[in-house]
Amino acid sequence: MYQSKGYFAGIDSGGTKCEVIICNEKRNLIFGKAYKGVHYSITGAENYSKIVSGMLKTSCRKTGLSISALDGICFGIAGARERKDRLALKRLLKKYTGITNVLVTTDAMTALYGAFEGEEGIILISGTGSVLYGYTNTGKFRGIKRVGGWGRILGDEGSGYWIGRKALNLISKEFDKLNSESLLSKEINKRFNINPFNVNEKIFRKNFEIQKLAPVVIECAELNCTLSNEIIREAVDGLMYHINTYLNFTKRKTPMQIAFIGSIIENENLLSSKLKKEISKIKILNVVKKKHSPALGAALIAMDNPDYLSKL
Repeated sequence: MYQSKGYFAGIDSGGTKCEVIICNEKRNLIFGKAYKGVHYSITGAENYSKIVSGMLKTSCRKTGLSISALDGICFGIAGARERKDRLALKRLLKKYTGITNVLVTTDAMTALYGAFEGEEGIILISGTGSVLYGYTNTGKFRGIKRVGGWGRILGDEGSGYWIGRKALNLISKEFDKLNSESLLSKEINKRFNINPFNVNEKIFRKNFEIQKLAPVVIECAELNCTLSNEIIREAVDGLMYHINTYLNFTKRKTPMQIAFIGSIIENENLLSSKLKKEISKIKILNVVKKKHSPALGAALIAMDNPDYLSKL
């Protein structure tokens, strides 16, 4: 095994995927792969740490590196919002990786660092969940501030899970009326075999991943489905709440960049288009492409700026 030092790893871990990046000290990408998602808040700290450490070890082997060649690792973990949780994860990840220099933060923090390389900016995330993080180095409220990110039961407005749950809510009302004639209802039945006769079994017994319905809602909205367009309008309103709340709280008056992160809004679609149109009404905001992926952002934190995490 090649044992040279000077390598860093970044992990972006959410419910949809777990992406592992390994790069050298010159920021050259050595390895990158998206594994199946593993959600910490569902799996639990012990099992989560075993699984993700295994993914990292597998990644190292594929590059011909020993894991001991890593000088630092940063994990961006969805659901790790509380400091006590991050400390517990850090202890377990040190144990299972054998690496001392382990940093643990939220997936949003690594996304923010990757998007702007530590400079000022806002990221709006809408994947399985939703949250906004903004970083400003001027004014009374300098530092990193969060809006949203309260989880699928309390919030996550405009997220994939929220959109899927809203879709199920609306088509169940069609079921009540013995009328499943909307395009949305037909497409959900066609693609996922969800209908009035099995919806409870699918959702409550077979643990159907509700966020999988979100792309169907967006597609149906683009085909002028009334129910789907209603959901998209509410999703945009929910995401704009994150933005307006941040701006009102920080009283930001000077130009600022905002980048989209996550499968729901990062790609061009009806929802992201409507969202950009609403943001364009806020003169100080400029929608830009992120500079780097959240996983590379994690690797850069491990390499360059662990103190960045203290700004939260």
